[in-house]
Amino acid sequence: MGGWHTLFISQRGGVIITQSRNDPYFSGLIDTDGSIVFNYAGNRIECNLELQYNEYTSKLNFDKTILNCKPSILKRQKSSKLGGSKDYTSITFKYQNVDSMLFIYDYFMHNRLYCDLKFYRVTQIKRFIEIRKYKTSPRYSVEHKIYSDFMIK
Repeated sequence: MGGWHTLFISQRGGVIITQSRNDPYFSGLIDTDGSIVFNYAGNRIECNLELQYNEYTSKLNFDKTILNCKPSILKRQKSSKLGGSKDYTSITFKYQNVDSMLFIYDYFMHNRLYCDLKFYRVTQIKRFIEIRKYKTSPRYSVEHKIYSDFMIK
């Protein structure tokens, strides 16, 4: 069941765009502008969405889109030196908590990604949760081999 995009008028008169639980809109944004990545240093699989910061993206609220997950939000100044100097700001929504991985899996199983590579990465989350503890296993142990094999797939 798809969610509704809800517009709230804040006390200051601004509009806040929020998505309801399991809203497929977020999945579409990840398909087009987001990423599902393995963070080796953090030993986790993350979901990231980066958009150009503007009056609309500044009002996005994904706090309730994925059950029990709230993204961290970063604003970044960027500049490009190619073809002249161009400065712009982006906003990034990151689901990067280890405890969020299973909820990210459930969300994208309910709202399938059409990008096969991103969907494949999501399907690996459950297996990764089982073996992530093997990262620090002794180098020639069976556990280390299982972890290493997973990493090179």
